[in-house]
Parts: sequence; structure tokens; C-alpha cells
Amino acid sequence: MGYHERCIQYSLEIDGIILKTLAVDNSNSPNQVSYKPILWGGVTIAAIWALVFWQGITTAVGIWLATDTFNHCLFVIPGAIYLVYLKRAELNFALFKPNYFVLILCVGCLTLYAIGLAGDVQLFMHVATFTFLPLSIWSFIGNKLAYKILFPLCFILFSIPIGEELVPTLQEVTADLAMVMLNWSGIPVYRSGLYIEIPQGQFLVAEACSGISFFIASIVIGSLYAYLNIRSTKRRTVFMAISIFFPIIANAIRVFGIILTAYFTDMEHAAGADHLIYGWIFFALVIACLLGIGEWIREKQLPVEESLDDSVASSSFHSQSCYRSIISIVVLMLLFLMWFNVINGQLNQSENDPIIDIQLSSLYESERLIITDSYVSSWQPEFEQPYQEWQFLKELNGITVDMYVVWYPKGQGELINSQNRLFPEKAWTLESQKKYMLEGEQSIEVSVIVNPYNKRLLTHWYVIDGKIFTNIREAKLYEIYKIMLGSYVGSGLVAVSLKTENISEHQDKLSFVDIVRDNIKTINQYFEPL
Repeated sequence: MGYHERCIQYSLEIDGIILKTLAVDNSNSPNQVSYKPILWGGVTIAAIWALVFWQGITTAVGIWLATDTFNHCLFVIPGAIYLVYLKRAELNFALFKPNYFVLILCVGCLTLYAIGLAGDVQLFMHVATFTFLPLSIWSFIGNKLAYKILFPLCFILFSIPIGEELVPTLQEVTADLAMVMLNWSGIPVYRSGLYIEIPQGQFLVAEACSGISFFIASIVIGSLYAYLNIRSTKRRTVFMAISIFFPIIANAIRVFGIILTAYFTDMEHAAGADHLIYGWIFFALVIACLLGIGEWIREKQLPVEESLDDSVASSSFHSQSCYRSIISIVVLMLLFLMWFNVINGQLNQSENDPIIDIQLSSLYESERLIITDSYVSSWQPEFEQPYQEWQFLKELNGITVDMYVVWYPKGQGELINSQNRLFPEKAWTLESQKKYMLEGEQSIEVSVIVNPYNKRLLTHWYVIDGKIFTNIREAKLYEIYKIMLGSYVGSGLVAVSLKTENISEHQDKLSFVDIVRDNIKTINQYFEPL
């Protein structure tokens, strides 16, 4: 027989009648492939994945626990494992054939993680972390098996805590739709930005009212329901479209209902924290309605899936290929882990690593005009935990300017950070900005900042490992590049400010640009190592 099946004749006597039958011994059938090497291979890959991407996993879990919007992420990976378990009967391990070409995508994920690690961009780290896992599984088990668990693999991507960037847009859409409904109701209403005002009081469509939790949860639950209960591609597409738009409309109805309740109860209800409670009750109703719509859309009788013959020759599976695939993926991750350790070494200064001193101290001691203790400026930049910083008056081209210098050596904080400010926003307002050309193709941006008492010109530039940058994106990319190479020394910033008046602002700007053009290279020398 084709697969060397053994036929055994059995005789059975029932009520005096002898029945003869042939039983086929499938002990050597091609589908009876030992799954243990594959199972242990998957466990090994998952364990090394957790080790290599530990920082990405822990920061993501911190977001899951701290933000209600992403609490559902805690159940995504366990849910994906359960979905794979449901498909166990369809997984013919004789189809196991690793796809090594997918390792190219895995390398891309690991590189993205390195960039996120070097630049402290958690979004990159999280995307790379939870994209690498399904890609590595795909590479390990091959195309045919991965196709059978395609949705569980894609479902893992819901672990990425992303979506809060949509909050401002959802706030605007919610306010727009709520205004349409209020106009239909005939209630006197006035809108100013995200504020909606009725005669009884004022409402703000805040971030909590954007409905981002409704939106993300609806997509996750909708996709899961569509996978488990709907077979038609057309019906699935329709239901997923409903899962996207239904929570947006429902949230606008919720905001409208809160304002309507406050209007008719003279702000006695739905005006305080109780509207959050109403929101959660409404959220439960939205999910129930969404599932009800799914029950209405889905096929009442699921079509019988045709069983495709997946049988292949038993010689197509070799345990050696399984081990080779495991080793390839694990070695790839461990090689990048060594690189990640180099990057972390650039970001975290150990006790044994010397800090490279630069010549900024001599700048401050030899060229300041007024001692810091007696010098107080109305302009005070705000930088978090700098290793060294100075602010002093200095005469450049015969003009006294206010200068601020800050230095972050390797492992001692982060210069280019959204928390660092060139001026406190509570004390100063940005009036205008304009770029002026320096030597070559480099340009510098001059800002005008004002408050009730002063008007100032302000400019700045970065010095990354001795190289000057006037563009923050280029400076950040170069900093990441040096960190990834393991040759990063430190980052500094120079900010220069000058008081100005309306009557002399134009001339002061021209003189100000000349000051920067003539002295930027000289000042940069103070960032050179001693």
C-alpha cells in the first residue's frame, strides 16, 4: 500500500453471524507527526522573545495597567493562545516547513526596536515587540500552518498600546455630531471649540469624552466576533465597518444625552462625576448592541467548510528542520540582544564608566559678566536633571546677550525630550518664528517670545558629539545613530536670548542672526573634551 499501512483481519461473532472486517493501522500515517519538537520550539522562541524584548514588554504592561483604554491588552496574548487551541484539529504538523525569508521582516522589527531603544521612542519598541512575535512564529512553522492560525497571529497586534493619538480627532467629531443632535432638539446652544454651552451651564468634550475606549474596545471585540461567528467575507467586512463607525456615533449620542439630561434637570444630574458612571453603563449597552447587530448579520447556519487534503509524504517532515528553524530564530534574537545591551550601556552610565568632561566650565568661569548668585533673568529655560547647566550674560559682537548652556553626557539623562522647554509656557508666549540662513545650507530659527513685561528674541542649537545641529529632528536622528553605533559621548544645547522692543525688533533680529553666525563655531569649541 502507498503508505505501508498494515491491514489486520478481525472476526467478530454477533448472534451466530461471523463478521469479517479489515482494520487499517495508521500508526505510520503521514499525519501522525510528533508535535512535541514543534511545541517545545514555540515555547523556546516565546521565552527568548520575552528575554530580548523585556524592556518593551514591561513598558507596554505598565501602560496596560495604568490606562483604562488599554486594559483589554492584558487578555490579548492569552486570547490568541486560546484561539490557536480552538484550531488544533486543523493543524496538520506534517505541513511544517519553516519560511526563512520571513526572517528578513524579523530583522526589520529588531532594528526598529533598536531605534526605539536608542531614542527612547516607546511606540517603536512596542510595535517591534508585538510584531516580532507573530512573525517569528510564522517563520518557524511555515506558510501553510501560519495561514491556518492567521487571525490569532494578527490578533496579537492588539497588544500594541496605540490609538490615543486619535483622541483630539474623536473629540472634534464627537462635538460636531453632538451639536447636530442638539440643533435638531431645538435646545439653545453655543459652541466654542470643544466647549458646548446651554442656558443651564457649560460642557467640555474632554479627552475622557472622546470615546477612545469605546472605539478601541469595539474594534477588538468586533474583529473577534467576526472571526468566531461569521464566515462570509462580505458579511465580515460589513460588520467590521459597523464596529468602527458605530461606537463613534454612539459616543456622540451619549454626549447629547448627558447634555439633554442636564438641560431638563437644571444641571442636577449628569453634570458632575456621575456622567462617567452613565458612560460605562452606556458602553455596556453599546457592546450589547454591537453583538446584537452581529447576530443579525451573521449566517444563521454556518456553511460546511470543505476539508482540503493536506496529506503529504511523511518524509516532508524532519525534526532536524524544526531544530534548524529554532536555532536560526534564537541565534538571530541573541545577536540583536548583544546590540541592545550595547545601546543600554550608552544610555545608562555605570559607576566604573568615566564621564567625559568638556570645556564648558572654563567658558563659564572665564567669560561670564555677572556672577550667577546676583544674576536673575526673566527668561528661565526648563530642562530636567541636566548634568551641567549655566546661564549668564555674555558680550558677543559688542552686544550683551543672555546665554543658557546645558550638557548631558552619556548615561546622564536625555537632552532632546518633550519635557524640556526653552521657556516656561506659563510665563511666556510664542509670538512668531522665522528662519534665517547661516553658512552653507544650515538655517537657524529665531523665535519672538512675549509676556506682559518683556519681549525677547530667542534661538538655540544642538551640539551632538561635537557636531552642530539647528534642526531638532536631525539632531535626534544623529544622536540615535551614535548611540546605536556605541560611540555616543554626549549632547549639549546652547540657547541665546536678547531683549528687544517693537521699534527695534527688525534691526535686533538682523544683529542677532549676525551674532549667531559669527560665534556659533567658537561657542561649539567649549563642548570639546578636556
